[in-house]
Amino acid sequence: MIVWLASFPKSGNTWLRAFLCSYFYMNSESDIFDFDLLKNIVRFPSSKLYEDIGVKPKNFEEVAKSWIYVQENINLNKKINFLKTHNAFGGLVNSPFTNKDNTLGAIYLVRDPRDVLVSYSRHLELSINETIELVLEEDHKGWLNEYKKDVIGEIRGSWAQNYNSWKNFNLTERIIIKYEDLISDPFNTFSNVIEYLNKLTGIDINEKKIKKCIEITDFNKLKNLERKSGFKENYNKKEPFFNKGKSNQWRNILDKKIISKIEEKFNREMQELKYI
Repeated sequence: MIVWLASFPKSGNTWLRAFLCSYFYMNSESDIFDFDLLKNIVRFPSSKLYEDIGVKPKNFEEVAKSWIYVQENINLNKKINFLKTHNAFGGLVNSPFTNKDNTLGAIYLVRDPRDVLVSYSRHLELSINETIELVLEEDHKGWLNEYKKDVIGEIRGSWAQNYNSWKNFNLTERIIIKYEDLISDPFNTFSNVIEYLNKLTGIDINEKKIKKCIEITDFNKLKNLERKSGFKENYNKKEPFFNKGKSNQWRNILDKKIISKIEEKFNREMQELKYI
């Protein structure tokens, strides 16, 4: 069964993947993270997962029609399968993104959309003005050129649509994690994730292990590891994937017009999440 690690892009999903990979898949005697461990939590949808069932979709409708088939193929292993996605929860052309037969739960990461814009702009090597439409655009669909070899296509929606879709996730219990809490209170935040997974799967809650995994996957350590060995998931040649790892970067970067545009568009959600 699948546990989704869902988020809008640049909201901390890879950081959470690193923590979970260290908790579940890392040699207990090791004190150094290896990016290859991230292969245990792959991205959905991806070209490889579709190739595994002999499907080469030509458009978003064909991607959507095979969502369930791909997930059924993944779940043939009869294990807990963590999958990362930036897709909104919902459906397209009468094709549901997932269902109760394939999904055990979902962890959704949300981040202040003003900081998302700043981080996403750097990642895509685009200006703020070019990137903002990717955050604001309703019903946005993206063939991600920065992930040419891996991602087929994602139906993300705007930042708010993405958040609301997973907030209203109704297949089973889900948990919402704020990126800012990963920074300010990593132990309690990551502990909440493990406690949630304990409810779903019965896995052990080991506080000592949680602390060790937090230390191993500290953002600055991941940043230094990328500097030394590179990070295959980063297709930006100018900026590191693990760049700042901070909140409220937007205050010194975005102009008032851009800030107002975001706060007006996402006012209800930002108030709900206490971003404004």
